[in-house]
Amino acid sequence: MILIYEREVPRSARAALPTVLEAHMRLPRQIAETGGRIISGNALPPVSEAVSVRDNVTVEGSLVGGAHTVAGYFIVEASDLDHAVWIGRMIPVADGWVEVRPVLTH
Repeated sequence: MILIYEREVPRSARAALPTVLEAHMRLPRQIAETGGRIISGNALPPVSEAVSVRDNVTVEGSLVGGAHTVAGYFIVEASDLDHAVWIGRMIPVADGWVEVRPVLTH
């Protein structure tokens, strides 16, 4: 899984930086050229639209603090973690970073 963190999350794809949006549109082909594949992925709305639940109590927004928030994710198929990290390096971000984590399966 590749998590995308950004300082500001656009309210829609139209509000995203055009260069970042165009780069995301090229990703499936670029990743396929490495032998990988995007299985799924989505952009997430701003954290102001989130609801957190802790100890069965709901709170508007996120409980995670900091200047950056999760802006989206990709589930990718890669040959190994190094390949997934290589794919992660391709993910365009405006003002943030990506985090690559293996997905645990049974």
